[in-house]
Formats: sequence, structure tokens, C-alpha cells
Amino acid sequence: MATDPPANLKKLAHIHLGVDGGAERFLVRLSGALARKGVDQIAFIRKDRPWRDELAQHCEVRELKFSRSHLKRHFVRWGISRQIRAFGATATLGWMSPASKWLPRPGPSMRTFLRLGDWPDGFHTYGNVEDLIGNTPEIVRQAVEMGWPEARAHVISNFVDPLPAEPGPVSRADHDTPENATVLIHLGRFVERKRFDLAIRTVARLPGHVHAWLIGDGDLLDDMKALAKAEGVESRVHFLGWQRDPAPFLKAADILLCPTDAEPLGNIVLEGWNAGLPVVATASPGPSWLIDDGKNGLLSPCGDAEALAASIGRVLGSQELRSTLARGGQAKLSEHYSEAGVVAAYDKLLGGPART
Repeated sequence: MATDPPANLKKLAHIHLGVDGGAERFLVRLSGALARKGVDQIAFIRKDRPWRDELAQHCEVRELKFSRSHLKRHFVRWGISRQIRAFGATATLGWMSPASKWLPRPGPSMRTFLRLGDWPDGFHTYGNVEDLIGNTPEIVRQAVEMGWPEARAHVISNFVDPLPAEPGPVSRADHDTPENATVLIHLGRFVERKRFDLAIRTVARLPGHVHAWLIGDGDLLDDMKALAKAEGVESRVHFLGWQRDPAPFLKAADILLCPTDAEPLGNIVLEGWNAGLPVVATASPGPSWLIDDGKNGLLSPCGDAEALAASIGRVLGSQELRSTLARGGQAKLSEHYSEAGVVAAYDKLLGGPART
């Protein structure tokens, strides 16, 4: 039986200051996949993160208080650097721009990388960053346009874990949803660019059997509840809170909705394909890069509730289209966003020789 070749990368340090979201879930997935290839890892994170125990299953975890004080920051960074070098890491991977200020200085025995899952907002804290990794071409393009060296910018996208058999789908009755309803599902933080407001306005333009499950939390949650009431769809729009494991909800839904305006990637598109759902999205940068319109999803103009409702109507009216989009999404996920391919790309880049 053929076996995977051993990893080029031997020891990797992660620095991640996030709370709970897509980047955090991907850290857990990537570190697990690298561990299965034999990569020894250590992670520096904030205290009391809800995903800490999952990460600790395959990565040594050290919880720190990342001080905002300019003076204390130097001591914290020095402490992280000392621990990374004592661990023997040959590469350090920072996750998102806030991690850049904590990266140790690179050298002949240890390289430094910063992974971006969002648009770059300047490089003033990137002094110890050797290479950038963007999870879409658009992120890398913007970084290069802003002055980052093109030779030190790389595109490596995400992968998602196969849906486990257990737990099974959630009960619709437990969430006040009729069994015969068509359920749209949208996941993310309740912030402006995720356009939960557009999802609600779209439901208001669809037949009464269409319900929406909105999964997440954030500053705009109360505003969205008020909007659902104002639009007359509060009985059909269900706010299900932040879910550590959204898989049982995806299994019970019918259509994945991605109505965002400024989405760099759209990890929820991958989640929808993974669950075998047809995906209906707006044409923000990430979904436009992922989706081949009509083959593995439908795209409509950003911010246009009428057009988004029309796309959903097409799916509701054609079982053949629904099946085509679902099959096409799973095929593209398998071909371009597999764990094996993404992990191999990280291993090749992070395990490569030091810059001279």
C-alpha cells in the first residue's frame, strides 16, 4: 500500500490571537492534518479560547496574555521567541495581521510566515514577516498592489473536513421549523459585510414555506431580529446563535446562502459544498472566485435582494438544477480544496529552505 511521503516541515509554531470563527476552525483543521503527517507543533493563543482543547489534541498549546502596552509587548514577544527557539521550530506561522507584531525575528534556522484570510490593511507591524500566505488570489493581489514583494506572496486556500456520520442532522422541530419547509442557512459573525440583513430581506420576497437559519453572533444581532420583525418574517427567520459544530445544522438545511458584500474567500461556500447543498451567493470577490455560475452555485449582484430571491427561486423550481449545483460543488471541492492538496502546499512552502 502506498503511503504519503514524510513531511518536509518538522517543527512548526503557530501564533493566533483570534476568538472564534472560520480562521480558528481552520487552524484546528490544518494543525490536525499536519500532525497526521508527523509535524511537531506548538501554538501560542489567548487564554480561554473555546477551541483550545480541540487544538491541544494534536498541538502543544501555550496560553498567553498579549499586552497592548508598547513596553510589555517587547517582553511578551521576546518570551515567545525564546520559547519557539527552545522548541526548535523551523517555521513560525502567524494567523492574521494582529499576530504579525508577535512574530520572532527570522533567521537561517527559522522562517516566518503570516497567513491572511482577509484584506491586508498595511504592513506597519510586518517587520518580522518574511512571506505572506493569502487564501485567495485577490488577497495576494491587493497585498502586492500595496507594495508587498510579489515573490514573497503565495496563494494557498482552505480545506474542510468531511462531514462525520455522527451527530446526525438537528431536529427542525427543535428550532420551530416545519418539516416540509425549505431551509436556507447562513453562517458568520453579525457584522455589516456578512449581510444578514440581505438574507432577511430575501426571505421576505420568497414563498411562505421558505425559512432561514441564521447561525452566529455579533453586534448586529438585535438589529437583525428587529429587521425580521419589521419585514414580517420573524416566524420564518430563526436565530440559532453561534454553533461550535455547524455540521448538524448543515445536514438539516436545503440551500446554503452566502449573501456577503466583501467576502475574501467565503469558507461557508466550501462548507455548503461539503454538506452536499446547492449554494446561492452574491458575487463578492471570494464566492466569485470559487463559484462557476450555474455549474456549482448561483451568483447574483451584491446587495440585490430581488436578484438573490430570483436565484433561490430557480433552485426551488428545479430539482435538476438543485442536484447539478450540489454535485458540481462537491466535485470542485474534491478537485481543488482537498486536505491532501492544501497540506502539501503548506508543507512545501513552510518546509522549504531559509531565505538567503
